[in-house]
Amino acid sequence: MRRWLLALAILLPLTGCKPVLTARVPILPTGNELPAGAVPRDLPTGTGDTLTVTEEKMRVGMRYVVSAPGGRVGSIAFEPVPDIPLTRIQVPGGEARAVFLAQGRVTQAGLERLLHGTRHAKDLARTLTEGVGNAEERYLFAFFALMRQGTDAPRLALVQCGVSHSGQEPIAKAFQAQAARQGLKLDADGDLIRLPNRDLALSVLFQGLRDALANGDCRADLPLQLPDL
Repeated sequence: MRRWLLALAILLPLTGCKPVLTARVPILPTGNELPAGAVPRDLPTGTGDTLTVTEEKMRVGMRYVVSAPGGRVGSIAFEPVPDIPLTRIQVPGGEARAVFLAQGRVTQAGLERLLHGTRHAKDLARTLTEGVGNAEERYLFAFFALMRQGTDAPRLALVQCGVSHSGQEPIAKAFQAQAARQGLKLDADGDLIRLPNRDLALSVLFQGLRDALANGDCRADLPLQLPDL
């Protein structure tokens, strides 16, 4: 149930992909603005609704707010990842131009809005509060490439690794190995409960991606979209 919740709730919105990291606390205090058109403005859901994505400028930086017909679902912040060997990311018929860490924030109320009309809505949303501190929000992290294919405008695509290119689990495993080496403490489920050092957390995440890319067989062509609910 927990893994399915995270796959559905990921506000980066992906197709059934386990995130690299889940956390009870944010790592990114704000986000960066992406090129026009990189983030889709409309995201259809499996319930027949359409989520809307709008830019929200902050005092410093920007985040992207995701809303359902009933109100806000959550938000996404993006942080560029430095020193990434972009040529190691396969893009069929195109190329990767940059890589971003995406931090998605989802609340229990937002998840219920996202899942309204499904028989799992309240049960799935309730599991969001399980665990240390009964937090009513969760942060989810994944990596996206800003890529371009042919003459199309640049857009975001999920970075996937492994022989089947089935998701970000190889990156998550590389991140967990780096966390153990660098002293970033995770709980038994792999959640980040406390943030003692933001720079350390970002360093571990970025190095996890670099390690996964060094092992080869990574690509980016899966667009932002939601699974059927």
